[in-house]
Amino acid sequence: MQNRWPKLLLVFLTVTLPIASQCAIADQPGWAKEERIGRLAVQADHAAARKNWAKAIKYGEQMLEKAAAVYPETDIRYLSRLKTLNRYYDKADRLQDVEKRVTMAYMLSKSRLGPQHHISEVSRLLYYKLLIANKDFPPAIEVVQENISLLGESESDNFSKMDYMVQLFSLYGMTGQAEKEAQAVEAYLALYRDLVGGSTKEILPIIITLAKNYCSQKRLLAFQKLMQSYDLAYICPDGSVKGK
Repeated sequence: MQNRWPKLLLVFLTVTLPIASQCAIADQPGWAKEERIGRLAVQADHAAARKNWAKAIKYGEQMLEKAAAVYPETDIRYLSRLKTLNRYYDKADRLQDVEKRVTMAYMLSKSRLGPQHHISEVSRLLYYKLLIANKDFPPAIEVVQENISLLGESESDNFSKMDYMVQLFSLYGMTGQAEKEAQAVEAYLALYRDLVGGSTKEILPIIITLAKNYCSQKRLLAFQKLMQSYDLAYICPDGSVKGK
């Protein structure tokens, strides 16, 4: 009879301790708040899945407000929810409504999580889109340069680099930086030649962009060499480019 008590006690502890632990967790103030954040996140996600961006933003705003009361702004859980809400605004074509948040998400995720973290990548893309929408080109150039600096030397990365080079020389052109524009176009053409090859016709608009750049800078030798390289016959009187 006495030998039964240790076994009965073990059964009692096995059953009651998990219950007690669950009660203790439920009694913690932060637990209820985090559960509420999770429910709001699910509601926002369901609305987003139906492309109901107004409702996704509504629940997302509530989610972020609750998250701000639980996590510091530098916490990955807060940054993740901030990134998600910013994406909802982007999908609703309302990114400019949350400019400060978009900038904050980019800055904080980069410094706290590193530039290659998924949250940082999405936040950087949204920040770039905001800068372009606002025609704020100088910092947009810095973002493109950052994207390029994060690439490796794989074929996939080099194709991505080509895309970024197009953005870069376009931005240099819009900001009147002719020399840097030419360098970016030259880099693009070199990558294209190595990765794609193909006919001149496919990249003729970009070649013409570089030709006009050389003409505007009075770099006639560079212009002539470019024409010879692609077997083209153009002239550039007064900085324009005309076919012969």
